[in-house]
Amino acid sequence: MSRISGISGLSSTQLGAIRRINQLSSAIQKNTTRLTTLKSINSAKDDPSGIIQASLLQMELTAAEETSDGITRANAILSTADAAASEIASLLTDARTLALEAAGGSLSSSEVAANQLEIDTIIASIDSLAGTTFAGRRLLDGSAGYRASGTDTSSVQDVDVLRKSTDEDITVSIEVTTDAQQATDTYSGGDLTEDITLTITGPDGSTSIDLTDGDDATAIAAAFNDVTYLTGVVATVNGSDVDFNTADYGSAATIEIEATSGTFTTDGGNSASGTDAIATINGDTVTGDGATFSINENDFSAIVELDPTASGVNTSFTLTGDGLEFVVGTTVSSTARIGLPNLASHSLGSSIGKLSSIQSGRSNTLTGGFTAEAVQIIDDAIADVTRSQGLIGGFQQYALDSAENVLSSQIENISLALSGVQDADIASETAQLTNNQILLENASIALEFSSLKNEQVLSILQSTVNRLF
Repeated sequence: MSRISGISGLSSTQLGAIRRINQLSSAIQKNTTRLTTLKSINSAKDDPSGIIQASLLQMELTAAEETSDGITRANAILSTADAAASEIASLLTDARTLALEAAGGSLSSSEVAANQLEIDTIIASIDSLAGTTFAGRRLLDGSAGYRASGTDTSSVQDVDVLRKSTDEDITVSIEVTTDAQQATDTYSGGDLTEDITLTITGPDGSTSIDLTDGDDATAIAAAFNDVTYLTGVVATVNGSDVDFNTADYGSAATIEIEATSGTFTTDGGNSASGTDAIATINGDTVTGDGATFSINENDFSAIVELDPTASGVNTSFTLTGDGLEFVVGTTVSSTARIGLPNLASHSLGSSIGKLSSIQSGRSNTLTGGFTAEAVQIIDDAIADVTRSQGLIGGFQQYALDSAENVLSSQIENISLALSGVQDADIASETAQLTNNQILLENASIALEFSSLKNEQVLSILQSTVNRLF
């Protein structure tokens, strides 16, 4: 009651001055808060619609920043896998050199045995690298990839699942309608009657051999087989004839025999080509590369290698596994999935055999005389690894890096929009603060002049001063 009665005793001029002082005090407090926080919105009453916009933008900005951090981690995981794969490829190159040395025929048995021991060590190292981990998760042993279950191993030699866009199992049905064939040719001209120099070109390369007047089928076959590791052409004695065939199957498997000195004629005119298999896969007709089929459907892609000698293959299997899934956008549905390959020795190789079969005591060892087979298996293993590197690198470039580029732009633009909504205009606030302080000082002076002795005014002024300072 005393405050009301005190105010009622003031003149209208004094009341107006006090009201103006209170308004300027509030304005100065708001200016000071904005300059301190650097925000134009410090409570809902400052800008009700603006605070809603700022909240939504802040949520989206946080999501984009977290996703960007997740992509950085995803790149770290895949870069680790790629580094291990690169080292495996390097080791395989070393193994190929050792196998080629043994295949050349110039090494002693003890030297071949030494090369075999080195290859054993290399394969053990490859299996160790296939167990490379990131944060406790194995990357290249197949556990972080997709798998084919229920395969008939008598007809399906290998399945590499390159892409699987769903976490549900997928059934693949294959019916081979046309078998893959090797390139085959035959020499039936009997014993040679002159010295001959031949250039042999097969699926693995080209080289020259010298044949001698009087060589029979056994000598001719031996000369061809001495360079099988270079050409991929195998010779077999068939009575007085020599049959030639490629180790590989399909249209890319070819034989070319050219006599650069003398005459040497085969039944096929010194050239032959294999044929590719044709199959119906999940209702679609697909032509293979030999007996290897590349399948690309909406929800998966895979490379399936069949046993080319299993005539009339009719089989089915199931693709399982989730692979690795990464969030690449600001919504739950914005994800990308990759299955890391299995680069263990028992998985690398081809129809001739897996890399593990080159180890001592297995079926394709150097010491067992299977040098040409070992070279081919290692070549196929190198192809498997390089394809895996391409898969990993492509995912990093086109899925992760592209998403990161979009997120970087999104973060920048959202930050600008958020700044426009909630950031204080420092220059404007500073100018307003200075102006309000001047006006407050003037209003205080005016009030002082209007009632220099009025105790009520002094009390109100004191209250105002206390609020300001």
